[in-house]
Amino acid sequence: MLEAWFILTGRIGRLAYFGYSILLAVILGLAALVLLLPTRNSPNGTTVAVVVLVVLGLIALYAGICLAVKRLHDLDLSGWHYAWMVLVPGLFNGIGTATHQLAFSIVGGLFSIGVGVYLLFWPGTDGMNRFGYQPD
Repeated sequence: MLEAWFILTGRIGRLAYFGYSILLAVILGLAALVLLLPTRNSPNGTTVAVVVLVVLGLIALYAGICLAVKRLHDLDLSGWHYAWMVLVPGLFNGIGTATHQLAFSIVGGLFSIGVGVYLLFWPGTDGMNRFGYQPD
């Protein structure tokens, strides 16, 4: 299971991509609750909370990238495609924020939703591709 979240090679199907994404969110959410509850009455609670959230956020970011790259491999695409799939909406949202133009932010959000729908619903290549065999 951990190789799905922390290794960039291989392929992952649609259902596994969805399941591992949900499981990751649940595990990290529970970890945040367990680690943050004791800090609520502590004098350094804010500092500890920031550190915990940054560490869990970095874990979530890396695991999410690994899942997306594996899903792209199942679609017979290089994992480098994920870079533009993240940068394009970020660019639109940045332009929208800087210029106070809501339309740019909406386009960026719609592009992000489109990428998510594509990764979640587009069928992978059957059989063998350049990234390995079709996942079970």
